Amino acid sequence: MAKTKAQQAADQKERQRLRFNLIKAILRCESVRTLSSDHKKLLFRLLSNGWIATDTPPDASRIRALEKAASDARRLRAALNSLEAKDAASLDSNYQQTIPLSTRILVLEELQHDAATLAKVIKGEQKEIARLRRKRASAQLVKTLCGFGISCRTRNDHDVDDRNVTPAMCCVMFSMLEANAVELSWSTTTSVIKLGVRSMRVVQAGRARIQWHDNATRPAGKAHCGQRSRLAGSASAEADHAMKRTASSLLTWTS
Repeated sequence: MAKTKAQQAADQKERQRLRFNLIKAILRCESVRTLSSDHKKLLFRLLSNGWIATDTPPDASRIRALEKAASDARRLRAALNSLEAKDAASLDSNYQQTIPLSTRILVLEELQHDAATLAKVIKGEQKEIARLRRKRASAQLVKTLCGFGISCRTRNDHDVDDRNVTPAMCCVMFSMLEANAVELSWSTTTSVIKLGVRSMRVVQAGRARIQWHDNATRPAGKAHCGQRSRLAGSASAEADHAMKRTASSLLTWTS
């Protein structure tokens, strides 16, 4: 149901209030307080562009149209099947030179099935696209948090509210708010952070394996067995410190 202008104005006012409180909470974070003015601006710019709203799939109109076509085909087929025999015969006599009524009913059945199937396929594709976008955005937000020294700690309490959320949760909520996300909740920020941390760990593990493989397959003349072991260990350590090194690269963007 569409909201009235008064409800929309109230929602907009509430979102503005939330945005103001989030900015204050982020600026109070110990890691952020020590940043220069330019670096604080960089943080908020990265957060403002760090999330992609996934509440409404871009192909929602296509799905609705296909579902309506399937529904209309089903209704029309049911109506034709409910005709009296003499009425069906009368209509069918007009189609003797083209397509019989019975064939038209079968075509409607196929249309209903095909339209409903295609709608489900598009839904599945959009769900997967939304999942990948969410995963990528979550990882990018966690990378930003780590780059500025903001802990990715979260709260799992059911009674979490504005008074006991963590700085990381405030940052994610701010990012989602700037992206005009419709569904805003602290539990969502927690799931986003956890997803981002898992994604970053997978990336780091993959890089470490690639580095280990490169070092292990290096010609013997360039690296003996002891060196390979040390190189493999250093590759793992390098992956563990990847997010910490992000800070220096982020801060140089404004230099």
